[in-house]
Formats: sequence, structure tokens, C-alpha cells
Amino acid sequence: MATRKYICPSCRQKTGVDILYGFPTKDAASMAEQNEIALGGCCIHIGQSPERKCTSCEHEWRIVRRKPYLDYFSE
Repeated sequence: MATRKYICPSCRQKTGVDILYGFPTKDAASMAEQNEIALGGCCIHIGQSPERKCTSCEHEWRIVRRKPYLDYFSE
């Protein structure tokens, strides 16, 4: 699985990764150890939980979308 790195809005380093929520598989745990993803735990709060994390400064953030995420499900 290829992973993307994102620019952190806090430190401006290209070390941001996606946060994976839920019980991790062995592959996901291995990816987290290699800083390819971040583990977010088992609980997610829709519309509130961060979606990305910087592996350099530990900053977590949500993706800014033009249309709120939950609006896609109400149509």
C-alpha cells in the first residue's frame, strides 16, 4: 500500500500522514511503526476527530473541505 505525505500546517514539513481509526491489523501496526500512517484509536467522532498527523511535530488536523462531510450522506 502506497502512502502519501502531506505538508503540516504547523511546522510546514512534508511529514503528515493519514490517521487510521479502529483496531489495527498487523500490516497497519507495521506501517505505523514506520511512520507511514498514524493510529488514532478505536473511537472516532464524526466531524471532530483529526484526519492527519505530522510525524515531526505531532500536530493533528482535519482536512478542510468545501462541502461538509456529512452533507454527502444527506443528499
